[in-house]
Amino acid sequence: MGTAPRVRLRALVWLLLACPLPGFAIGQPQYVSPTPSMDGFTLARGGAAATLYVDPNDDPGVIHAVRELQADIRHVTGVEAPLLSSVKLPRGSAVLIGTIGKSRVIDALIRKGAIEVGAIRGKWEATLTQVVDRPLPGIGRALVIAGSDRRGTIYGIYDLSENIGVSPWYWWADVPIPHRDALYAQVGRWVVGPPVVKYRGIFLNDEAPALTGWVKEK
Repeated sequence: MGTAPRVRLRALVWLLLACPLPGFAIGQPQYVSPTPSMDGFTLARGGAAATLYVDPNDDPGVIHAVRELQADIRHVTGVEAPLLSSVKLPRGSAVLIGTIGKSRVIDALIRKGAIEVGAIRGKWEATLTQVVDRPLPGIGRALVIAGSDRRGTIYGIYDLSENIGVSPWYWWADVPIPHRDALYAQVGRWVVGPPVVKYRGIFLNDEAPALTGWVKEK
């Protein structure tokens, strides 16, 4: 790559990072706020956070993403959300996360009629996020994240991370994470259908020293 193309590329990257763009994906709603809303779901407040639940038989990538969500909540609030991954269900208030056909809890919610997944079932990388009252015995309220497949579930998890204030660029571009004393999810139902581009990827400039220097450093 010549000097001029490199300069133009660097200028484009600078503009993308410097411009005050919204912190959320284009067209995606912001459903989490640091201020309470009427009948909102309390994700974190007063030094406590809702329990995160994922079926132990769900995809390993889903379980990994839930652990990252736990870390993201801690980064934002300073509170460690309990994480439960077992056949035993949580009690009280919980975030129920899982993949249709892989999570017994999500499948139980579907059978009970607590959530309606016709808009995502069988779709590619689709997800449903919804606040549900009394979804299962012992659980008073829940924020449910259900995915049509493992990638759909993972997308829903990271979408929640983005909603609480963790930029997708916080690691690659050192975007700071703002502190929030409390986090509340609005009552509602949010569906994200399959992506317009089925297979996506990113390009990393692997020319020395652009990436090789970074690799050796890290």
